[in-house]
Amino acid sequence: MNRYFAGIKTVEELRKRYRELLKKYHPDNDGGSIEITQEINAEYDHLFAHMSHENSTDGQSSTYDNKAENEAFKEVVNDIIHINADIEIIGTWIWIHGGYEYRELLKSVGFKFAPRKKCWCWHYGEYKRYHKKEVSLSEIRMKYGSQTVHSKSKQFALD
Repeated sequence: MNRYFAGIKTVEELRKRYRELLKKYHPDNDGGSIEITQEINAEYDHLFAHMSHENSTDGQSSTYDNKAENEAFKEVVNDIIHINADIEIIGTWIWIHGGYEYRELLKSVGFKFAPRKKCWCWHYGEYKRYHKKEVSLSEIRMKYGSQTVHSKSKQFALD
């Protein structure tokens, strides 16, 4: 049944595997196709719904809309996976290092530029700051963990 997501136990593992698969099979990439991407999306949606249902029936009630966050996350990843920049997931945030040439695309998808961190960031919903202290990216990485999804390819000049 799980052709692309075999052995996945948590939503975090599911999202990680989804990003890896999109990086490989997205129609904008070499060897990618629309059909495979649609299969991946269908399997992802099915597993996410199943995992979300299990989490909601474990006795904890939540008013947070995981499904809307999931759809927004998928849409953003699909829109930016092809850009030539460093894409990093830290907690529930997507950070893009570099990518100045894609600034209009990033703005249209909902990214904001963080001038002190010198990178673009996206987060589902409204951000509410709970502290007055400025927190560095390395401190955020230590607290929430980090995963690089896509690294900027190096370009070399030919003589």
